[in-house]
Amino acid sequence: MSAARLFRKIHYWASLPLFLTIFLIALTGATLALKKDVAALQPPTRDGTRPGDLSRPVADLVAAVRTVPRYGGVDWQEVERIDIRPGDGIAKVILHDRTEVQVDLATGRALQVGYRTSDWLETIHDFSFLGGWAKYLFSFGSGLVLLLMAGTGVYLFLLPMLARRGKRRGR
Repeated sequence: MSAARLFRKIHYWASLPLFLTIFLIALTGATLALKKDVAALQPPTRDGTRPGDLSRPVADLVAAVRTVPRYGGVDWQEVERIDIRPGDGIAKVILHDRTEVQVDLATGRALQVGYRTSDWLETIHDFSFLGGWAKYLFSFGSGLVLLLMAGTGVYLFLLPMLARRGKRRGR
């Protein structure tokens, strides 16, 4: 089998699974690019009363979450992460259920509560919604297959030009 024929077969059979994964990555990536601009994807960041004031103890942040009616029983095990924004004067307390509570660092009051759809989209984007192993298989695998497709594609693109050049020299 010639190299051109082999590369065409590789290119042909790799295209369908690669299309599916790249389509999903591109769709979620394009949507995630808008997350700061679309409130449905991520709650807009509120401004605190005194930006730069970092004197509030971290334990007070969870206490502020408990003042929100639905989250009165929240403890540290339900906190996924805390994103402290000194420049905005707030802390974003993100719970495992993807709820974000923005707390004013100066007053210790909960300013806003919202759902972070962007976190869910990120798990689809990197395939981790299927499990930790999936991001390595699908994301990494798609990257390798994409490199293979690029290589075979360049070869198949250049092949007719190289053939024409060879015919001209053979005259």
